[in-house]
Amino acid sequence: MSLFTIIPNNFFSILASKNKEIYAEALLLLHRSIEDNDLFIKKNEFTRNLKERLSELALTVDIAAEEELEEDEIVDHSDKASFIVRRLEECGWIDVEVNPENFEEYIALPSYSINMLALINSLVKESTAEYVSLVHATYSELALEDEMRDEFMYATLVRAFENTKALNVELITLAHSIRIFQNRLGKVFSTNNILSDYFDHYKTRVSDRYYHPLKTFDSVAKFKRPILQILQKWLYDDEIRMQLVNQALMWSRHKDKAAAEADIINKINYISDMYERVNDTIAQIDQKHHEYTKASATKILYLNSADKSVKGHLDFIFKTYAETFSKGASVSPILNGLAESIKFNRHGYVNPDSITLPIVRELRRDSLPLSLTDFDDVRDALMEHFLEQTSSQYSNDEIFDFMDLAFGEDSEVHIKDIPLPTFEAFLLLILATIKTNDEQCFYIVESDPGKVSSHGYRLPNLRFIRKELAL
Repeated sequence: MSLFTIIPNNFFSILASKNKEIYAEALLLLHRSIEDNDLFIKKNEFTRNLKERLSELALTVDIAAEEELEEDEIVDHSDKASFIVRRLEECGWIDVEVNPENFEEYIALPSYSINMLALINSLVKESTAEYVSLVHATYSELALEDEMRDEFMYATLVRAFENTKALNVELITLAHSIRIFQNRLGKVFSTNNILSDYFDHYKTRVSDRYYHPLKTFDSVAKFKRPILQILQKWLYDDEIRMQLVNQALMWSRHKDKAAAEADIINKINYISDMYERVNDTIAQIDQKHHEYTKASATKILYLNSADKSVKGHLDFIFKTYAETFSKGASVSPILNGLAESIKFNRHGYVNPDSITLPIVRELRRDSLPLSLTDFDDVRDALMEHFLEQTSSQYSNDEIFDFMDLAFGEDSEVHIKDIPLPTFEAFLLLILATIKTNDEQCFYIVESDPGKVSSHGYRLPNLRFIRKELAL
């Protein structure tokens, strides 16, 4: 369906006129009426409120700037607020209905207009909007419904599906926002502007609103595994799946069980796939976040350095060139000045020794022999450094998620039965054997004599046992 089969052709014209600031205030005032639960918005009251708002902001309406009006119509509009309301009606933002009992005029808002008002309000309030805990909300609703299993299971699945799509959009928004600020950094040449971009805009609108929650209280790593376990149970349990199908036939537009079941499977697979790949997405966002933070600090240090050497003067020339080029101004005067003021020459001379290689003779000196290295100490130091470096790369959640997957439904697992498809899995297994003293560890390790071979590795003969079984 075409966009302009839903909205009028001149719907966006008010936002492109010279009075766009005034129209924006009128639209925000309309949205405020919706937030105040005004089911019936009286036209005269809204006009009065708009007039007071325009007076408060000292905004004046340039009626002559409206291209669609004729000059003989302009003189009839002494009340600027009434003119704005009439233009909103002409462009399809509002509709005016008359009460037949008392002939009172009321403002009615089309559905597309309400959606646009909500969008405009969200853009204006973006810096103060609170983060919506999508991951925790998905887990909480699924866990509660998995325990109750009432007639709202399908509705809960749909909400989890919508929350997951919203989470995907939030992650994409976060990634693109960081790239925008990173790209803008190359066009900023003032320390104050860099600090303002980072602390006043990036930190408040991007980092605190999106990045920080995903790394702390709404962590994907914390709720990912329980969400996937619940969805897999719903998918493979025939009784639960048929219950979902029957509810889908009642709640959705599907007419037959096959289509309803396919829809349920698609929703569960989408949520599962999204949470399986979300760690890679967050890792890329982490890298972009660190790159932008580091680049901002480096550029601030660069701009604040006062180097009076030749290198410092060249840095100033290059900075001036980049700043001029970013503004779209001509850089020819700078290049001409460089050509006229800087000349590079290389001096040299020729003598009778130029065609021969210099020969340098030195006496051989006696020195102490190198001491023999204790390879056992070196081996222990290398292993300790390796474990320290590797442990910092993986969190406890990742290590214990790996072991939880290795145990499955069993209470005991042998080391040779743990799959090691990648070197990363091998590292996680090493870290899992030294985490037994951790408070979060849910298993103990027992050692048997000998060695075992597994997936090409020579491993100690270990058994991992859940603590509740060992106790």
